[in-house]
Amino acid sequence: MLCPFCGTYGGSEDVICPACGKLLPRGENRDSGVMAIRQGRRAREEAQSSETPVWQKRQGTDRVWVDPDTRPTSGGQIPVYPDADIFEADGTPVTDSAEIERSLRREAYDDSGESQELYDEGGDAMIRRRRSHPMRKHGVNWMIVLVIAGVLFLGAAGGAIYWVTSTPAGQAEQVRRGRDVDNAEVYWQVGEELMNTGDLEGAIAKFTRAKEIEENSADGRVNIDGLMMLATCYLRTDRTDMAEELYVHIYTDLNPTSEEAYRREIELMRENGREAEAANLMLTAYQKTGSSTFSRQRKQMLPSEPVTTLTAAVFKEKRTLTLTSPEDYPIYYVMNDSEVPVFDEGYVLNPAWIKYENGIFLDEGTWNIRAVCVNGSLCSDEFAAIYKINLPQPHQPNIGLAPGKYKKASVALWPNAEDKDEQITIYYTVDGSIPDADSPIYDGTKVKLKARKITIKVLAVNSYGKASPLLERNFEITGEKDPPMGYATNNPKDIATIRLNSTTYEAFSESFGPGSNGEDVTLGNLGECRRYQYSWGYATFKQVGSARYIVELYHTTNEIDAPRSTKIGMTEQEITSKFRDMGQVESPSGNRGLYSNGDGIGKIFKQEDGTKIIRYIAFTADGHYWQLDYTLGRDGTVSSIYHLYIP
Repeated sequence: MLCPFCGTYGGSEDVICPACGKLLPRGENRDSGVMAIRQGRRAREEAQSSETPVWQKRQGTDRVWVDPDTRPTSGGQIPVYPDADIFEADGTPVTDSAEIERSLRREAYDDSGESQELYDEGGDAMIRRRRSHPMRKHGVNWMIVLVIAGVLFLGAAGGAIYWVTSTPAGQAEQVRRGRDVDNAEVYWQVGEELMNTGDLEGAIAKFTRAKEIEENSADGRVNIDGLMMLATCYLRTDRTDMAEELYVHIYTDLNPTSEEAYRREIELMRENGREAEAANLMLTAYQKTGSSTFSRQRKQMLPSEPVTTLTAAVFKEKRTLTLTSPEDYPIYYVMNDSEVPVFDEGYVLNPAWIKYENGIFLDEGTWNIRAVCVNGSLCSDEFAAIYKINLPQPHQPNIGLAPGKYKKASVALWPNAEDKDEQITIYYTVDGSIPDADSPIYDGTKVKLKARKITIKVLAVNSYGKASPLLERNFEITGEKDPPMGYATNNPKDIATIRLNSTTYEAFSESFGPGSNGEDVTLGNLGECRRYQYSWGYATFKQVGSARYIVELYHTTNEIDAPRSTKIGMTEQEITSKFRDMGQVESPSGNRGLYSNGDGIGKIFKQEDGTKIIRYIAFTADGHYWQLDYTLGRDGTVSSIYHLYIP
């Protein structure tokens, strides 16, 4: 076929011109007749069918461009032109490289089919033409196509399964369709979507499921923001208690520094009138988060704390603490009790807190004061201060007689010289007791020592009521006699006809009768007892097991024998002469100590109505007491005698 573009002959099956590379006309467009003759088609066909083709010389060169396979073959057939070579006009191949290069000035291809540069006679490069290989037609292998399609289908299906089960987007889609997945974040996401669209019940269900997954998770992660959204849904659906419970759980168990949880809980408390609880939670929130917002809010709500002008310090004198409320609210305080709360459960004021009136007196000692201003169920922050009152202590007083034996003796007492600038009062005793405010006061008159063996004890007390160390001196006065022994339970003379806590009701009744008008009475530590009346007084018995023992006896006549032959109608001196009396003078109150030792005590008490009671206490071997009282009327004589057992 002759190329209409460059005039080069090609094979009958060629689609593209081997010289210029352009598409050759084929099929229905194939020309016949004169056009075919002009194109050399018929001559070519005839040549292909009979004899050796006539080799045409290429225009402009003495070489002919012929593919090697177009040369005559034994079969006489003309093959397709697969590769190109350079031949002489008679068909002899050109092997000289220079000749080949010159012949390829317009078009040339290397062994691999790539086009080479063409040069004109002047050596300049000419336009390159690319040779196109002939197209080859192949059949379709449908098995391979099916295998590839199956592989692609399986890959797509696996990818879809992976997307649904393993990616957040796929899992979220499953949750939206009502399926369960083990991914809390997906439930939080879908729950938030439902909350934003107004489906609060659906959001609560998703949030609750997310919370359950996190609680059962081993990593311990918790979505605080998600829990806050759940609480919001609770509030919007009027489940305030559940929302509050969730807020408390967040700032108590999960995140103590969660400001938002504290803030919302405080808002709920204030909306419900729980101002005191809100104030307490504000303090906790400030301490845990450090946010000054809570501190300022709390300060605006609460009363101001009490104020005072007495700064906490150590004082050497007694003081009075005054407190004031800036807003004139009532003030309550406690002393030396750092644990008691202001309010009990239900915000009821604790009774241990004392209402402040006109000052708090601070005596000697250490005083830990806590005070608050109270407005309903709200109380201010505490005013707290520690005051120490250390009063100066006087020095030990002086005594004008050295210890020893004397036939007769009296002693003088005076304050220590180092206490000359202080107002000192000297208290002393000779009955064996420790001096106190009910002891005799030394007035400058020497103290007479009236017993054979006697001890004088002296204390100096300053104007603050602070006592000096005790001064104690022992003397033996040979010119005096020893007084009688004190009242004692082991002295037969003190038992008379009865013995306390030993004589039974039956034995007593044999001597004095059963008594009348029996009544139940309560006697201090003795508890429930039974009392019977008699013409001379009454007797009281305590039930112990199956027996009743006498524990109290009162008589106004001499039908009952009293200890040491004492009787109704005796005078004070007659009674005291029967028992031990160390000769101590009366105290300013009119009381007088008789004796005090390891066996018991004797003392006279002056009553406000002018009567007196001479009281003796005896210590029993088992640690109990017997009390014996003689009551002296205004006439100075005994009007009644009283016995009491003290367990």
